[in-house]
Amino acid sequence: MIKGEKVRFDIHNILFSIYKFNKTLNNPSIKKTIGKHKKEDVSLINNVALNSMRLHIHVLKIINIYIKKKLRDHEKILLISAITQIIYLGFKEYAVINCTVEIAKKLKVYHGLINASLKKISSDKLKLRETKITFNDLPIWFKSRADSLTDIQKTNFINNFTQEPSLHLVFKSKDKLENFEEKIIKTSDISGFLADKKNINDIKSFVKGDWWVQDFSSFYPLHNLEIKDKNKKFLDACAAPGGKSFQLLSRKVKLDLNDKNESRIKTIKSNFKRLKFETKIFNDDFISFKENKKYDCIIIDAPCSAIGTIRKNPEIFFKLKGPNFKNLNILQEKMLDKAAKLLNKNGLIIYMVCSFLDNETLIQINNFIAKNREFKVSKFIKNDDQRRYSKLFNKDYMLTLPDIILNYKIDGYFAAFLRKNK
Repeated sequence: MIKGEKVRFDIHNILFSIYKFNKTLNNPSIKKTIGKHKKEDVSLINNVALNSMRLHIHVLKIINIYIKKKLRDHEKILLISAITQIIYLGFKEYAVINCTVEIAKKLKVYHGLINASLKKISSDKLKLRETKITFNDLPIWFKSRADSLTDIQKTNFINNFTQEPSLHLVFKSKDKLENFEEKIIKTSDISGFLADKKNINDIKSFVKGDWWVQDFSSFYPLHNLEIKDKNKKFLDACAAPGGKSFQLLSRKVKLDLNDKNESRIKTIKSNFKRLKFETKIFNDDFISFKENKKYDCIIIDAPCSAIGTIRKNPEIFFKLKGPNFKNLNILQEKMLDKAAKLLNKNGLIIYMVCSFLDNETLIQINNFIAKNREFKVSKFIKNDDQRRYSKLFNKDYMLTLPDIILNYKIDGYFAAFLRKNK
């Protein structure tokens, strides 16, 4: 077997299962495959798999220049991976081509086509690295739901969505940030971007439980939440991966935490142990919650298309099928309705999704307000950082596409505060 062939074969199988069978990199079977490899090969797998998905639209444009016949799925995935490695990752082309041809033989696909095409593409790699895509090249399901975006927003999205995400850290206190041993670009007195790329497990203060990783967009709404009475009862209705719960607990509020996904609950409990937090943790379906217990504030980080996290989750565009918006929208609506029934008078629902599409954001809020006249949208409170981050919100809500602040990358996100008046 050629050196590198085994790991590249596993990369192919991972990409194929994501493309064809709607899996993610966090799927247990894929994690098991990756876990069998030594450390340096795990880095290679993640590097090639993530960038193959991020850049596959660019690569498909390149393929269409050199190959006119309709490709079978295995051929397409092999070419996407190989071209990404040669053109965008700068790997040695002979090693990539030889491995790819051998894998093609094992898969019983047309290896002669693979070999000839990759050699032609390699000879033009400097020119092809400048390949550009337009909004029209994006998946049909996305374009049909993003037609309300302005031309500037569409251009910014095209320029941003393939970039590697930045790492944003949130600290338990101001002192923990001030004593942080690495260089950090502050976004508030308790948060900031990690300036230099580094494995977080190698940072002592992470192991000690001084901070957690949370995207700035997810962090910002609760950072702007005024909590005058610490006796108020809070519920984080779908808490995984836990960042918003950690924010609240670091402010000493009374919090119940829930998530329907059992494996995610295990992850949250592991983080609780590291961070030395304690609270009630439920593993229930929020929509089926009994209504005898009421809350003053309910956070709904609802299941959604996750399109705002496209940099972290490039499989969203890579998969053959787009998100099931019908089911997601129904679920979002039911969660809002349940929260309304569980809320005390003058209580607050904080509705959030890592999406910027109308049907998951403004339309959901407008429909909820129309049905529940006792609620109104509460103005999005801004702290002293409002000038730096003014483009992220208007007076009523926070809404951003994947963007850049302080020269670092943030997710697309939506948040609205819904106040109950009766």
